[in-house]
Amino acid sequence: MKTRTLMLVALLSLATATFAQGGKYSLKGKITHADGETIYLMNGDKTDSTIVKKGKFAFKGETAKPYQSGLLYMGSLQQTSPTQRPKYIQIAIEPGKMAADIDADNFMQGVITGGKTQSEMNELNAALKAADRSEVEKVMLDYIGSHPDSYVALDQLRYVMGRMSYEELKETYSRLTDNVKKNGSQEVVKSVEEELAALANVQPGMPAPDFTANDINGKPFTLSSLKGHVVIIDFWASWCVPCRKSNPHMLELYKKYRAKGLEMVYVSDDDNNPNAWRKAVEQDQLKGDGFHHVLRGLKLIDRKTRQYDKTNEISGKYAIHYLPTKYLIDQQGRIVCKIESDEQLSSELERLLGKPEYPFTITGTVANAEGKQVTLSYGPRDKMKRETTTVKDGRFQLKGVMDKPYSSGQLLLGDWDPYKGGDYASLALEEGTFTVDAPSGKLAEATVKGGKAQDDQNEYEAMVKPYTEPLAKLNEQYYAAKTDKQRNAIRKKMEPLGQKYGELMKNYYQTHPDSYLSPALFMPEMGEMSYEDIKKVYYGFSERVRLYGDTEDIEKEIDALAKTQPGATAPDFTANDINGKPFTLSSLKGKVVILDFWASWCVPCRKSNPHMKALYEKYHDKGLDMVYVSDDDGNPEAWKKAVEKDGLTGNGFHHVLRGFKMNRETGERDTTNDISEKYAIHFLPTKYLIDREGRIVCKINEGEDEKLDQQLAELLK
Repeated sequence: MKTRTLMLVALLSLATATFAQGGKYSLKGKITHADGETIYLMNGDKTDSTIVKKGKFAFKGETAKPYQSGLLYMGSLQQTSPTQRPKYIQIAIEPGKMAADIDADNFMQGVITGGKTQSEMNELNAALKAADRSEVEKVMLDYIGSHPDSYVALDQLRYVMGRMSYEELKETYSRLTDNVKKNGSQEVVKSVEEELAALANVQPGMPAPDFTANDINGKPFTLSSLKGHVVIIDFWASWCVPCRKSNPHMLELYKKYRAKGLEMVYVSDDDNNPNAWRKAVEQDQLKGDGFHHVLRGLKLIDRKTRQYDKTNEISGKYAIHYLPTKYLIDQQGRIVCKIESDEQLSSELERLLGKPEYPFTITGTVANAEGKQVTLSYGPRDKMKRETTTVKDGRFQLKGVMDKPYSSGQLLLGDWDPYKGGDYASLALEEGTFTVDAPSGKLAEATVKGGKAQDDQNEYEAMVKPYTEPLAKLNEQYYAAKTDKQRNAIRKKMEPLGQKYGELMKNYYQTHPDSYLSPALFMPEMGEMSYEDIKKVYYGFSERVRLYGDTEDIEKEIDALAKTQPGATAPDFTANDINGKPFTLSSLKGKVVILDFWASWCVPCRKSNPHMKALYEKYHDKGLDMVYVSDDDGNPEAWKKAVEKDGLTGNGFHHVLRGFKMNRETGERDTTNDISEKYAIHFLPTKYLIDREGRIVCKINEGEDEKLDQQLAELLK
């Protein structure tokens, strides 16, 4: 519908062009189903009208030039509803006699005859009608190429030039005769020549057309201020589906190349709806120091006539006709290319900025470890890399390559025991060289030196050492103690040390927003924090820490919490139930659901079950079902036994395991089907109340039974 409206506007524009010299014309027409109605002929800047009588009408007039594109129509040319189409047909007005044969109920299928240009127009329309939708553009281009002295060819060029390259348009336009350029639509001539000028300015090697516009925060932004950086300029809109689908890939490229100097300039076609623009930027997470958002600058002057002020329009400078369209700009501010594919963009970015690789070397000395294996593990859990070597003459060396500027790492000497652990040192890896010195023969006591991130880690460890060392010794004593009295005494000694250690940890991540260590110190506290508080801390970190630090778990937490806020649709899942049959949460839509995260070994969970059972018996007949998600993946027999013992059985009880898997030998975790992660579960028991539409009502923490009772009574009254 949008395309059709734009085509009609273009036809109106053609019909309002004026020329010099021409001749007289006459138009006689036959029309059915229109007696007594007014029919109009738009000719240049004049519009004549007449009344249809006995199925006939006639017009006479004079053209200013040998040819004038006109419109014959009835009623309004504006489309007033999705189902009511304007009644019009394009006509080639030339000196001489013309005839029309029209059915008013199918106006656009009318037949116009008379004159060379009308015959050419009819020829083209017949070819377009016979063509498949995918062939329409080719038919137009073939027609233009084979009719260089046709005014119709010039008119059609307006509709296809947006998809033509500079060389193609230049060649095609040059073939049109001087007669067509002089006597054809001067508005089309102007439009084509403006297009050629704009395309000439965005050819590879040309300086990118500069502009200044207020950004999304109302501050002036100038493109040329980014000189020295590689820039992707992306023309998009909040309502453009392909644009929104492209944004995740753009965000991925931004994260990949931001450290190497990439900037993103987004020019939005949302001038008439800035709120939708801001919402889309927020939803698609197009935020960061390297993102610059502006509107295209097209101002609507008159909605009825579709008049625009293009004085400050950015899209026109770049000959933009389709969204999304992207240009790549180099460090000197020159156009590299118009982006035609993701592969092309990736290739050009790598050429300009180099591969997103960050090599490092670790050299170490360790006493009394001859022949022992040293293993380095680094990178995200799901894509962890490992490098190994052997201690020889008391020395070892390891090399690796990261795909981002920072990664936490673990250097292990010998074997890892899943129960006892191992001798390891923690590393904060960055591009460059690291040294590890372990004169005691233990990596856990080694001195590690390297980049800024390692310096931060060393500084922090020295700061908390007065608390971590005694806590470690007390912890050993606690597990060696044989009586509750001994354990309680040790616990009392640990409490003030643990409290002080926690305060130092919190103070560090709050006062060091640009340290890669801060996210790791913050993560243990997330489980007890609200959605808004977690976001506040996360977005308080510097951009480089958010992009390249170990923030994946924080981002997952924010995403999970966003999806489980009151009013959100409860995240769906499918898992085999306690009887081995598939169960899907959304299958309970129409019922009120208590989603209970628990475990057989969880004492507060088991204490809560009698109350949950009482609620079930009270409300099940009114539409309450219970979904229990158990953290017993490692011991399904204990799970089944606990369900039976606590009487959590009946048609309205649905039991599944959370879906967490771990390799006990390597410590690797598989959370692909982990239901608890979808709901950001950190403590058991945790419950969610879900309404009949499948929406989250509220979260119920341990000890909030009264809150649950009140909400249930309201939902099931």
